[in-house]
Amino acid sequence: MWHFGLLDGGPAIGSDHDVEAPQVWVRALEAVARDLRCLRYGRDVRLDGSGWELAVNGDYAVTIGWQGVRGISGFARCDGLSMDAPFDEAAVWVADTVQSDLAGYDFVQWPSQGQHMLLPRKRDDGPVWIDTHTDDTVAAIGELCQHIGRWGKTQVRESLRDRLTLIE
Repeated sequence: MWHFGLLDGGPAIGSDHDVEAPQVWVRALEAVARDLRCLRYGRDVRLDGSGWELAVNGDYAVTIGWQGVRGISGFARCDGLSMDAPFDEAAVWVADTVQSDLAGYDFVQWPSQGQHMLLPRKRDDGPVWIDTHTDDTVAAIGELCQHIGRWGKTQVRESLRDRLTLIE
């Protein structure tokens, strides 16, 4: 098992060993952590000071999670994905796992602006967040905060179109 800061990164420190953590998975966790900084809707959740946990079992399946801190629940999840999975697959799975955990236990919609959530998907151009209403790619996983205005404009256009339809 390895531990490292959720939002502040840092080296992945082994609990009882000097083996380096699988870098694809570290990169996937870091990408999702960058996205956790924006578009959270719901109760206030403070993730600073919390840390990732990354483990690989004897069958080389990966478990990710974090310990609960300051009113947010912890979790650990393993779905049998291999430590040798490609980055695209790892990033989408991590994003989906964290999204489900926050919504399922802590009543936080992420990423969301309160109307609907973006969903993580693997596309030809890599792991991305998509707007399910338009099927448009909003941002690459790990770059969401740089593109939040783009999604907001899409939502404003949809909202205006819906209002105009109601007026007609």
